[in-house]
Amino acid sequence: MSNENAAAGIPPKILRAHYDHVAGCYYVNDAWGGYIRNKEGDLVLRLRAAGLSTKSPDGAALSPVEVRILEIQNTESIAYAGPLAGFAKGVHTILGQRILVTTSPVPIGPKPGEWCVLQQLLKNLFGEQVVYVYGWLKYAVECLQLGKLAPGQALCIIGEHAAGKSLVQNLITLILGGRSAKPYRYMSGATTFNSELFGAEHLMIEDEPASRDLRTRKKFGAEIKLMIASETQSCHPKGRPAISLTPFWRLTISLNPEPESLLTLPPLDDSLEDKIILLRAAKQPMPMPTSGLRDREIFWKRLVDELPAFVNFLLNWPIPEALKSQRFGITHYHDPEVRKAIDTLAPETRLLELIDATILTVRKTNWTGSAAELEEALAGSDKAYEARVLFDFASAAGTYLGRLALSNPKRVEKLTTGNGNRWLIHPPEQ
Repeated sequence: MSNENAAAGIPPKILRAHYDHVAGCYYVNDAWGGYIRNKEGDLVLRLRAAGLSTKSPDGAALSPVEVRILEIQNTESIAYAGPLAGFAKGVHTILGQRILVTTSPVPIGPKPGEWCVLQQLLKNLFGEQVVYVYGWLKYAVECLQLGKLAPGQALCIIGEHAAGKSLVQNLITLILGGRSAKPYRYMSGATTFNSELFGAEHLMIEDEPASRDLRTRKKFGAEIKLMIASETQSCHPKGRPAISLTPFWRLTISLNPEPESLLTLPPLDDSLEDKIILLRAAKQPMPMPTSGLRDREIFWKRLVDELPAFVNFLLNWPIPEALKSQRFGITHYHDPEVRKAIDTLAPETRLLELIDATILTVRKTNWTGSAAELEEALAGSDKAYEARVLFDFASAAGTYLGRLALSNPKRVEKLTTGNGNRWLIHPPEQ
């Protein structure tokens, strides 16, 4: 660049920068094509190194450096900068705001070839349920390739320790762009800050410490529904206001089959059950030796090498007509054994247990009354605290009794009268 151009304040092309007007900082390109966050003093050094002067020409109010900084603030202002799941690096207009996406995902591209080891791993793990893995992944890959912000169910894998659940999750991370994040702390209410989730296409939960608190489990369920049902999400970094963004997310959950682990999952009510795929994973020998560190490295490399062929298979594999879902690509599925185990942990099941342990233990005969009368009876029992925790919203008792009348009609019957609903609860069969 000539000294004349520099003196005139003509900006060098290499010094294009973006101004984050909320944080009051600048983003400039580094030597590797990424972005570096700069304070204004750092930006001044870069402008000076490029040939712009900090001295004002005769008769000018501003120096070339100051002129360039104002131009950047006026023409290159952004509301947020950071990685954004599903979006390529660069400036995007999202919900009327200019967003600087600082990194791009690197998804696995399709390539014809063999993927026999990965195929054997998936079939050993999921058996006939593997079609749901194929369909879930196929739709995710297609949406990611097309830049389509379509939802996908939470994919939940239940299986014994060391069955290969986390291995599959790690492969999903690579297929969807190579980026993953841990969302459970935010989704369970342990923190309100979630900005790290927006830089990952794959949100991964692995055997998180379970909470028996029903409020925490319901909070988790509400977040799953929001994550799947809403295209717009609230990104809340520490130290700055929240901003609405539109990330591409897929959520997977892996759990052991023990009740204390299954308690991580929320109660599966009508509004949530179609948003979760529940698969049972069988623990079988791996298709290659994995006894030593070197064996595991070779096995992992083989699986990674087969991913392009697997992606090629997914893109060409038709989802069976009976399993198609217009909204999610493939319909949801709940393994019967897993669903039964989860239902035993449902709040309505716990309510019936409390009734059996208190009211019906004393009466030994049928109990009839309203939901409010049931709440009052349990409040006067030795299980009063557990009942208060269970009835965490105004109509909880009636809601749970309604579910029991549908799932367990031999025990609970709904009696509709002119004075409202009453409930007939039978003692358990001896």
